[in-house]
Amino acid sequence: MMSGCSGETGPSRLSRTSALMGTFVEAKVSSRDLGRKDLKKMLDGSFDLAAGLEKKLSAFDPASEVNELNVSGDMEVSTALFAVIKRAKDISRMTGGEFDPTVAPLLKKEGFYRDMPGELLSRIPEGDKGVGINNIEMDPGTTRIVLRNGAWLDLSGIAKGYIVDRMSSYLKHGGAEDILVNAGGDIYCGERENGRKWRIGIRKPGEEEVLSVLELSGRAVATSGDYENVVIENGTGRVMSHIVDPSGREVLAKLPSSFTVMAPDCATADALATGMMAMGAEKALKLADRTKGVEVIIVGTKGDPDKMMFSSGAKEQMAER
Repeated sequence: MMSGCSGETGPSRLSRTSALMGTFVEAKVSSRDLGRKDLKKMLDGSFDLAAGLEKKLSAFDPASEVNELNVSGDMEVSTALFAVIKRAKDISRMTGGEFDPTVAPLLKKEGFYRDMPGELLSRIPEGDKGVGINNIEMDPGTTRIVLRNGAWLDLSGIAKGYIVDRMSSYLKHGGAEDILVNAGGDIYCGERENGRKWRIGIRKPGEEEVLSVLELSGRAVATSGDYENVVIENGTGRVMSHIVDPSGREVLAKLPSSFTVMAPDCATADALATGMMAMGAEKALKLADRTKGVEVIIVGTKGDPDKMMFSSGAKEQMAER
């Protein structure tokens, strides 16, 4: 959906919302130098870029580049896929292995991937021999990736954030201003004029109620919640979240909680939100406090849906209420 521009003397303002990556992606931009036609062309170009990247990174598309790599186990990949895998490995190291894009066999075992085409689901290994970031080998001199022990990549925990970053960079370098890109809650808030900031709400886990509001400019934010995607465990009836503990080789039981991460870029915020949830509140807070530019707000830990915990600098980015 496109919204119109302002008057002749003011900046052109446009927005667009499209279905991508299994969610809705919204982008808002303005420009004092570009007319509405040129701004619309650039906005459309950012969505074309996102669609192309989705075709490379989608875990659910049998024809995606990442699944071509999964099947072959050894190939030269595009610079985009190489960059995402490298960043995933970086975040894995930061989280002590708790963010891990090789946990697909564990998710398959617990009954996730219900929407995945059968031809693709059947190819994901049954065992967990390939689980672990060390099963991904990268050749720094080329873009060659080797997957050891039948490792299978699912980049869903970082791909949306990476695509948001690429869209934002495309728009910024094209001359757009007041940029906001939101892919289902993975958000980049561009810098705004006159000290203004974007206001981003943090909801009570699984509900519409807004518990607090962030004020951000030139920052990214992403939330991981274990209420978002669940299955019922056979035999016990336990509700299992989509969050995996790679070290314990298990999917975690559901609790009404969420981890909201603020970072300089959306790929980092996206992946850390997942990794920190697997780490747990105490370790996540310590990681944020020792990582420059990263803050976390944890809601609902230990089953209390109203309890909030903050890293040392997180409250500075909250609006006064």
